[in-house]
Amino acid sequence: MARGPDTARRWATLVVLAALSTAVTTTNPGIVARITQKGLDYACQQGVLTLQKELEKITIPNFSGNFKIKYLGKGQYSFFSMVIQGFNLPNSQIRPLPDKGLDLSIRDASIKIRGKWKARKNFIKLGGNFDLSVEGISILAGLNLGYDPASGHSTVTCSSCSSGINTVRIHISGSSLGWLIQLFRKRIESLLQKSMTRKICEVVTSTVSSKLQPYFQTLPVTTKLDKVAGVDYSLVAPPRATANNLDWLLKGEFFSLAHRSPPPFAPPALAFPSDHDRMVYLGISEYFFNTAGFVYQKAGALNLTLRDDMIPKESKFRLTTKFFGILIPQVAKMFPDMQMQLFIWASLPPKLTMKPSGLDLIFVLDTQAFAILPNSSLDPLFLLEMNLNLSVVVGAKSDRLIGELRLDKLLLELKHSDIGPFSWPKRSCWLCRVSCTKSHCPTSTGTSGSNILAVWTIDSTGEAPRWLSRACGWCPDRKGERAPGWLKTSLGQAVVGWLLKEFRGKFWKELGPFICSYNKY
Repeated sequence: MARGPDTARRWATLVVLAALSTAVTTTNPGIVARITQKGLDYACQQGVLTLQKELEKITIPNFSGNFKIKYLGKGQYSFFSMVIQGFNLPNSQIRPLPDKGLDLSIRDASIKIRGKWKARKNFIKLGGNFDLSVEGISILAGLNLGYDPASGHSTVTCSSCSSGINTVRIHISGSSLGWLIQLFRKRIESLLQKSMTRKICEVVTSTVSSKLQPYFQTLPVTTKLDKVAGVDYSLVAPPRATANNLDWLLKGEFFSLAHRSPPPFAPPALAFPSDHDRMVYLGISEYFFNTAGFVYQKAGALNLTLRDDMIPKESKFRLTTKFFGILIPQVAKMFPDMQMQLFIWASLPPKLTMKPSGLDLIFVLDTQAFAILPNSSLDPLFLLEMNLNLSVVVGAKSDRLIGELRLDKLLLELKHSDIGPFSWPKRSCWLCRVSCTKSHCPTSTGTSGSNILAVWTIDSTGEAPRWLSRACGWCPDRKGERAPGWLKTSLGQAVVGWLLKEFRGKFWKELGPFICSYNKY
């Protein structure tokens, strides 16, 4: 009877694949997928139903042998056309095996089989039906999980196996001479029990080495995302098992399809919470995102061409020489009533830093401005470098993720001008948002609140711009202190002055939250 061995083979497959499916060369991983005991228990529960359906489809080979009865001599018997009537797996469990892998246990399993029998002794031929009940099947197997450093694939071996069967009962029917079979029924049951017990572990061990291990070698460890990049999620270390969970340590790295090379930085260590309340935990390092930025920036894919027809019609900001002439008069004078185009690209890879308080993002962008001539050709105007620091505070509310985006720093530098130097008056104003807890703290427009607009007057006649006055009685007195250095640049003064002149109240209503506080500099 081969029912027990098939059970072990299919169950072993389900166990290892269930654990592996919860996850997918550096010392630290870029991604860690953790499945806890709760997750393994859930996989067990869901897998039992599928496993029982699959087991009922197994074809059981015929079973035959010889018998000897006193005074009658030797004869032959055969059991064939066997069909499974039911398969029960009441107690099945997968547990992490510390420092090794997984521990698979199946207890109190039972099988009910129906088939036909025949026996022959010289010229005497007998036959009929039979019902076979195999009860108390138990399997205990240890699975070692490792990895191949060369390919990053997972490896699996069966380190130990033990099995047992409590009882095998056979009921003969369908022949008036069936009592002859009953004479050696106990012997048949004993032979079946010993044979199945011996074969179960043979099949489990063989299946792991000949089926599971080759299958793991065929699993992909990289994925192509687009024409530029792919993701490597091969293992960087053997799966790590503790008493409560199983961790899959994945590389988690973007790579270039055109020319693969290691990034110039290493992944940090990942720390997981100590609780095990959830079924699955997924840890993604900043390394994963930074390799993405590195690959796409090196490929020149982080760029954007911006034209006026791409800006909403209701916006006051227009990409025209007339509009930019407010900031830079030379633009409107040299290229009157023309459309403009901005080509923006990342001159350095963007950088993400993860902190307990949130995420920090750093961008270094270059922007080349063009005037679009009547013949549709482009005439360069100026080249800007923008250093942008953003912070993101992420939280959870009900079943949703929520976040707040802040602009911590914005530095503008004029790298090149094709229209000559920019001029600007000697005194201008700098705007920022500050936190003020005083309800009667007025802004320059007479309003009050906990997050207000404050305006300081700036003297930019010296080597560095200096604060001249404070915005209100409750705001910090910064008279004489250094102001942000970029305010000394002609472009910085132009931007601030234009914002004050053109947008005032509406600007802060729509864009105020993105303007940094002065104390960030």
